Amino acid sequence: MKLWANKHSHNIWQQEHQLLEVGSCPTDYEYSCATLTVLSLQNYRKYTFRWYLDKNRLVTLQNNNINLVGVTSPLGNIVQEIQW
Repeated sequence: MKLWANKHSHNIWQQEHQLLEVGSCPTDYEYSCATLTVLSLQNYRKYTFRWYLDKNRLVTLQNNNINLVGVTSPLGNIVQEIQW
């Protein structure tokens, strides 16, 4: 589904967020998975999503601003990159 969404999306977006919390995913077999909770600095809404890269680095960035880059697809927004 993610590959289909990336192929059928053309709206690239970039937005600054504050990284509020880095948690663990609920299953044991996803050790590298992190649940990220971010606060949008544009509309002040909280969003939560899973991320599978740089978990240890993201833990050190809690309460700092990060830049999310992604695409808008028929399935919603997909985060493709986190910049700090």
